[in-house]
Amino acid sequence: MPDHTPKGKAPGARPASAAANPNAPQPTATPATTPGTQNRSRNRNRHRNRNRSTPGENRPRNEGRGEVQPPITAPPSRGRNKRPLAEPRIGVGCIVMRGDEVLIVRERGRWSLPKGGLEVGELVQDGARRETYEETGLIVELRELAFMVEFQAETWGHHIQFFYVGREIGGTLGPRDPDRDVQEAKFVSVRHLREYLRFRPRLVALESWLRDRRPKHFVFNLDKEPAMLRKRTRVDTGRAAAARKEDQLERLTFEAEDELP
Repeated sequence: MPDHTPKGKAPGARPASAAANPNAPQPTATPATTPGTQNRSRNRNRHRNRNRSTPGENRPRNEGRGEVQPPITAPPSRGRNKRPLAEPRIGVGCIVMRGDEVLIVRERGRWSLPKGGLEVGELVQDGARRETYEETGLIVELRELAFMVEFQAETWGHHIQFFYVGREIGGTLGPRDPDRDVQEAKFVSVRHLREYLRFRPRLVALESWLRDRRPKHFVFNLDKEPAMLRKRTRVDTGRAAAARKEDQLERLTFEAEDELP
């Protein structure tokens, strides 16, 4: 059969009529599929299917292994919706022991542990040493943290108090309070603490430390629980009164008061 293909043109070249009419629809070329191309396509599909997970399989790899996840942060506040930062009052004090006796002070007519407010720019431990010296006259060396007491009340506000174990290394027992709020400082037996200390959060924390000798953090909401410890007074006559005289020191109940000890 004679070859009707024009010279210089390959079979399948674009016809002259198509070149003359560029707006005519052009035929779509279908790429040839080779066996190697089919294999690569199948491998890609398998890889996609392998990466697809069911709803129950979307778990981090380390889940269940005990790793600590970071806390979820709150969304940022803008403008007048931003709440002010909390400003608790910081208190510092010491527990000083002589054998089975603990050092206490009488401040404004009430007994308490040596303690006071932290001053501006003062470190917590420096404040604890200073307050102990001002209220008792003793120079102490701080050891470990005994306990931290946190309490709040509508009438008193929010307070956080740090109490350290202090070892007596100098000074003379006697108040040196520049504000003259402390009238007396003395050591009392731990068995008689409830005859002196009445502020329940501080007393509970101190008794727990004396029993376990481990640092703890105590939290009290004094709007929902009693704050003060007082003796229950009762009138008895005859022999019953003499028999109950010693027991009355241990019969205690709690009541709330307005003034912070």
